[in-house]
Amino acid sequence: MIVRKFLLITIFGLMVLGAGLGAGYVWGFHVERKALVASLNDIHPIRDHTTTYKFISPLLAYRIPSADQEAGLILLKNKISDFVNNEKKKGLSDASLFFYDMNRGRWIGVNERQKYNPASMLKVVIMVSYLKETEKDPGILDKQLAYTSDMDIALKKNQYNSLSDLQIDETYTVKNLIEKMITDSDNGAEILLFDSIDKKDLNAIYQALNIASPDDLTTDFVISPRAYSLFFRIIYSSTYLSRDLSEKALSILSRTTFDDGIVAGLPTNLVVSHKFGEYVVPDKDNHIESIELHDCGIVYYPSYPYFLCIMTKGDNLDELKGVIKNISSMIYETYGSYK
Repeated sequence: MIVRKFLLITIFGLMVLGAGLGAGYVWGFHVERKALVASLNDIHPIRDHTTTYKFISPLLAYRIPSADQEAGLILLKNKISDFVNNEKKKGLSDASLFFYDMNRGRWIGVNERQKYNPASMLKVVIMVSYLKETEKDPGILDKQLAYTSDMDIALKKNQYNSLSDLQIDETYTVKNLIEKMITDSDNGAEILLFDSIDKKDLNAIYQALNIASPDDLTTDFVISPRAYSLFFRIIYSSTYLSRDLSEKALSILSRTTFDDGIVAGLPTNLVVSHKFGEYVVPDKDNHIESIELHDCGIVYYPSYPYFLCIMTKGDNLDELKGVIKNISSMIYETYGSYK
């Protein structure tokens, strides 16, 4: 009798436990499903609406939610956040980061929507615009352009501009100017190329990515690390330029001579296609009030390339270089165990 009663109690207990587990599973599944649906609904395609096709809408990239479910990436994000906060206590004004796994789409950001003046990083847009034009005019890269005294005077009006290696009244091919503009960040080459391109062609890339172009704004153009990533992502994926031209663009960017930022935090044998930008804000007496230094590009980690964009603001250029270098090193060291 006692045994029978015990068995009944045990069976009843197991039924209750099973019901509880089942309800818990159903509830857990509901919560997970809700989270999954929310994440999927947050994925949006970016399509090129500047084209005149009737039946297609070319896909350029996807906007996807952050990888807030991946422990390794979240630990990395928190580590960088702590580092940035500590640097702010030492005098850093601001720093932002956007990391994007190029092949798997997972990303994290630290103040990734904060906007900065991109300065020389917009030279990438000029290069892409010229390469896009070669699809209609293959001879444009061989076109000769003359560097004038007016351009040289305009460049020297800002004492914080680095001077150009171009010679007044000398002519250069568009191809050579693009190389100098990107690899050496030559401002004379930028002015010459900018003045010589149809602004509709230049603005097309902004329109395609739904980013307001500098010509549409009444104030200085600013952009976030997350938004800037789109320029590199469409090159890497060959969704704006042809495959050959995309390869050419990233090849040129891999020869950038600036090595005091992202590159400084990496092994010397690692290839990086990147562009840096430096923007100086003077005070009323034309002394340096603040400096922005940015470095963004694709780090070709073996089999797992990633995009990294670090934008900083402070009053000491060497300190900003150190911040970028240290964040780059943290990303590389952590990524090796995460991937």
